[in-house]
Amino acid sequence: MRLLRRHLNAFIRKGYLPQKTELPEEGGWDQPFATALQSIENTFFYGEADPDNQLNNADTLFQFLVQAQLEEKKLAASLSNEVYVLASTMVPGGVDRIKRTTLKTREMVNGKPVVKKTIQETKIIGNIRNYLPEILGAMTKRSLNDTEMLMMALATIRAESASFQPVDEGISRYNTSPVGTKGRHPFDQYDFRPDSLGNNQLGDGALYKGRGFVQLTGRANYEQMGKQLGLNLLDNPDQANEGPAAAAILAQFIKNKEGGIRAALKTNNLVHARKLVNGGSHGLKEFTDAFAAGRQYLGMAIPKKAKTAAKAKP
Repeated sequence: MRLLRRHLNAFIRKGYLPQKTELPEEGGWDQPFATALQSIENTFFYGEADPDNQLNNADTLFQFLVQAQLEEKKLAASLSNEVYVLASTMVPGGVDRIKRTTLKTREMVNGKPVVKKTIQETKIIGNIRNYLPEILGAMTKRSLNDTEMLMMALATIRAESASFQPVDEGISRYNTSPVGTKGRHPFDQYDFRPDSLGNNQLGDGALYKGRGFVQLTGRANYEQMGKQLGLNLLDNPDQANEGPAAAAILAQFIKNKEGGIRAALKTNNLVHARKLVNGGSHGLKEFTDAFAAGRQYLGMAIPKKAKTAAKAKP
């Protein structure tokens, strides 16, 4: 306990925690100590690095405190095992997987040729490990490094790009005219939509179709988001599908709606939380399923009042 208090005080001295007063070196698991630990989890691990609240030697939080250099901790985008499991629970399409291949070899047994089969297993790294560190970094940069906002990001990814990678919007009846329609071309229904999308010419629909983790759509949105992030998305819209940019767009989109999202999540109004990002209810089932899975993993109880509010219209 004394060692942990020393390490926590080092964080406080560096200004990495909201606490200003150092902890007494002698003491037990009191409220100031618990508050400092939670601050570490919120700042570096999105609220979860000690799943059983006992701080065992093998826990990510304990190892983080006593092993890494302080400067490295501040700069690192920490992908703890707990955060990975939360992400894989909410977005199972992005998990690591095992590829099994059957290998056949010919051997002679008792003078007769025999085909021997063996199973070769290869671990395929999933998209969560490829993209989540960038998302965590983008969220931290915008002070969205808490469990609720991480769950919001993960649930959005589940609804928009279930494989946990930035994707292009597909052609559908919602964006493209029926076959046989005169002048039909991909995303033609998005053309000339200056009111809601900012598209003002032929071809804008396809050029500024939905991309990324959050499906950024429309000339106006590409322009606004590009200005916020310092990116030229108008001239290079495909950049919205590249890892760092896609992560930044997702985080900034949530930041832009942060107040409303936090208020909606406080009353468990997932319908409204989804609408704030999507503008409608597309992917609502996947979104709510992701939240349910995440909350079950974290052991989060939904207050009775919040359950009642969730039944109300947004």
